[in-house]
Amino acid sequence: MKTKSAGILALILLATAGLIVISAIGIGSNGLFSIGNIPQGLDLMGGVSILYEADVDNPSSDDMAAAQSLMRGRLDARGYTEANVAQEGPRQLRVDIPGVEDAEAAVAEIGATAMLLFMDNDGNILLTGADVARAARMMDGPEVVVNISFTNEGTALFAEATRNNLGQPIHILMDGELISSPMVNNVITDGSAVISGHFTMDSAQLLATQIMQGSLPFGLTVESMNLVGAQLGADALRTSMIAGVIGLLLVLIFMAVFYRTMGLCADLALIIYVALVLIIVSGLGITLSLPGIAGLILSIGMATDANIVIFERIREEVAMGKSLRAAMRTGYKRALPAIVDSNVTTLIAGGVLFWLGTGPIMGFAQMLIIGILLSMFTCLVVTRVITVCLMDLGVIKARHIMSKQQREALDTARAAGKSEPEMDVAAKPIVERRKVYFAFSAAILAIGLAVGIFNSTAGERGFFNLDVEFSGGTSFTIDIGRPFENSEIEEIVRNITGESAPQVQQILGGGHQVMIRTTQVDAEVRRALVDKLADFAGVAPEDFTYAYADVSPAVSAAMRQSAIIAIIVASLGMLVYISIRFRDVRKGASAVLAQIHDAFVVLVIYAVLRIPLNYAFIAVMLTTLGYSINATIIIFDRIRENRVRMPKAIPSVLINTSVTQTLRRTLFSTLSSFVAVFMLYVIGVAAIRDFTLPIMVGLLFGAYSSVCLSGSTWYMMIRGKKQEKETAE
Repeated sequence: MKTKSAGILALILLATAGLIVISAIGIGSNGLFSIGNIPQGLDLMGGVSILYEADVDNPSSDDMAAAQSLMRGRLDARGYTEANVAQEGPRQLRVDIPGVEDAEAAVAEIGATAMLLFMDNDGNILLTGADVARAARMMDGPEVVVNISFTNEGTALFAEATRNNLGQPIHILMDGELISSPMVNNVITDGSAVISGHFTMDSAQLLATQIMQGSLPFGLTVESMNLVGAQLGADALRTSMIAGVIGLLLVLIFMAVFYRTMGLCADLALIIYVALVLIIVSGLGITLSLPGIAGLILSIGMATDANIVIFERIREEVAMGKSLRAAMRTGYKRALPAIVDSNVTTLIAGGVLFWLGTGPIMGFAQMLIIGILLSMFTCLVVTRVITVCLMDLGVIKARHIMSKQQREALDTARAAGKSEPEMDVAAKPIVERRKVYFAFSAAILAIGLAVGIFNSTAGERGFFNLDVEFSGGTSFTIDIGRPFENSEIEEIVRNITGESAPQVQQILGGGHQVMIRTTQVDAEVRRALVDKLADFAGVAPEDFTYAYADVSPAVSAAMRQSAIIAIIVASLGMLVYISIRFRDVRKGASAVLAQIHDAFVVLVIYAVLRIPLNYAFIAVMLTTLGYSINATIIIFDRIRENRVRMPKAIPSVLINTSVTQTLRRTLFSTLSSFVAVFMLYVIGVAAIRDFTLPIMVGLLFGAYSSVCLSGSTWYMMIRGKKQEKETAE
């Protein structure tokens, strides 16, 4: 047995080393699957992000696909091979171009609708793309051809063109480039033409797509534009990676200190987990952004959480006098429902983010989903295999797992001839103190409401500090490079833009960076403002580090709406799942009410600290909801178990006992996740601090609401002697 376990452990160590090497340097000369092959978002490397919107209400999916192909072709033709084009919603396309520092120039190059022209040999324009109704690849017997259908007006024009150019070619040009010169063999009057000429399936499809690009029945307007300075992006990547490494090391140390040899098993599995995540993200080509890094580090905390749940269960079973192997089997069996339920509810949040999110938020959701799925594999399979091997080798011993009090209780019980010790700890009076907890929560929310109302009535500040993503306008993030007063920047902004009350906010912990928000300004005003601020900073405009974002009011309204929908859909999904799993809609309702409490607390943080409220708020909120409900599920799962073990206990006793028994797990899980995110806050750039601070608050209050509010809320729903008796039975 020992030889087999030693061999398995050696293979795992070898596989771990291989995964680390692959994730670090990759496979082959191109570094396939390496971290270096992961595409970086604009917030990590700098560049421009442009959101285009069709100027019609309901473009077809084929037209939007053609528009996306048009943009891709234009970007490739102009050397922007690293750029990305993605459809967002039914009418929008987002174009991300890394390494570009002149957003207006990029828009000028790629922004116009494609110009498709039909011309004769003398250069006369016969038709345009507006006259084309449809172009498609088709089979004409054994031959592959391209069929073109014209509009009513185009049919008449094309009939005249073929009549005047019989026996001559008609040249088709896209943006001045010749793409085809079919010969006119007869006069075509029915508005349907066929282009033949030794096409392959691919070449025919390419020509049809090019013609469709030039015949788009709509224009593309620029709805928002976001420029991130290359230096700001480089700083973000460097500091975020450092924070991630330190956060991971702290989590590894935490597990080793509190769980000793079992913690080392979890550490090895966690290293495998991180390597696998990086390899999968690289292999799938998922773009890594600041929220994506936060999602990765957050998922490390979640992977640790699953191991903590299992280890705490094993610890309890060993303390009851079971053998180590029996305790492990029982611990995994009893921990499995809670792990599955908590991960499914977080998957619901991640799925909603992926469904409704865009750009970096979608990257965050992808990281979260991949992390959840992999964490379940590593904790339920990898950690278990490693633990069994070390048990067989005698490295993990039962007495190492128990606390001093547990060991003493077990020794006392065995000395008295008992099979197991009396391990019922004194239950904390959670339910009895519910009024104190409810009052504390009410006070926190009241403070937030008061501050928000004060801000709303104090000039033009507003209840929340809405970023341009939610309010529309132009936002600048600028590194002044030297100390400054907000009033100095405000005066410059007022003089250049003419706006009476621009928002100027120094970024705390961001050196000499400042965030400026104004109503939307045009390119000329933007350049004038940057030139003036560069002069104020004492540097040349070309050496000035800044970023900006333009968002139209219509887009900001859509973002606000999607944020509300995302939170509502996620909460309803969690409510339904919990109600089904626990067969009690009141448990589901109490869990969701605790979530809503946490959501309002996070909103208080946004209002009081004036953190910019933007699209990242959705990720913050859903992450908070997911973590909050995880801890609540652990408690309700223990209530369900204790109801069988304590059939005559009334709900208040069940709740108090269950909360007390799971308190250590709740605290340790929260702490491990908090440590990982805290390092991002301490070391990360200003943008990611605004992202991680509310998450940290959400983690802390999520633990608080799970322990102090969720069970008490459920108790309030079922209290009464008759109900208590029925529930106990």
